[in-house]
Amino acid sequence: MSPAVTVEDIRKAGYSLEAAPPDDWRGYNTCDPVPGYFEFDWFSAYHPDLYHRFSLSTEGLMDELDKLVDLTDLVIADIGAGTGRAAVQASEKARRVYAVDAYRSVVEFGRDLVREQGLSNVDYVQGDAASTPLSDNSVDVAIHSWAILNHIEAYRILRPEGLLVSLGPTPGSLCGELTATLAPEYPELIRSVASPESFDPHCPPAESVLDSWGGIPLVAPASVRDFTYVTDYGDMTEAAAILGRLYGPKAKHYILDRAQSTLAWRLRITVARVAK
Repeated sequence: MSPAVTVEDIRKAGYSLEAAPPDDWRGYNTCDPVPGYFEFDWFSAYHPDLYHRFSLSTEGLMDELDKLVDLTDLVIADIGAGTGRAAVQASEKARRVYAVDAYRSVVEFGRDLVREQGLSNVDYVQGDAASTPLSDNSVDVAIHSWAILNHIEAYRILRPEGLLVSLGPTPGSLCGELTATLAPEYPELIRSVASPESFDPHCPPAESVLDSWGGIPLVAPASVRDFTYVTDYGDMTEAAAILGRLYGPKAKHYILDRAQSTLAWRLRITVARVAK
């Protein structure tokens, strides 16, 4: 295990934080972890291998997006790309994917992943979601998967009638089926809790529209699709370790008490074509 990192170390390093060695996240002070529970930006930057193991819901979002949007031969910007799950899936059909993330360690992890998989159409670049290193009107699709969506910046880089896509949880599903369990402990982060029925794998999808979205011009109302997806970490002990490190002891005990390797999510895809 690497020498202990402090909160001050992380803050000083900022976007240039170096990643810890693989599996370093398994050893930590459960009462005072660094990074702290729910600090997902720092998790992705300091423990990108942990974040990559955790982020299986992105695969479900991309599978569902494939039913709604044809990405064949399009140029895509994956903003806040993290460790690359969305970018890699998009690359199966896209002409080019620009994976943009603010943290150097995440970009390096993503570049290694792309190289290992032999992908020639994914370019990882370091940049902030509010000021991406991409030109005006340069991409066909801007995807934000579990990332802060800056509508104005996404609008800038999109071509006329390009697609803006947001992928993430529905309200009340910030932590999937763990949300209700964790809400009392993290009231400042979890503001709503979805019904237990919404995490049932048989819960039907729901469709809706947004007449406006982020104050940018749209060709038509944005379409919204909510659906339930179950991630499977393959092993109960591994699921408990991953979710316990990210969310805290209550998440770990939830998994172990139920002897499950899965976590159910209620996810949301929002898609709109921009008017220019």
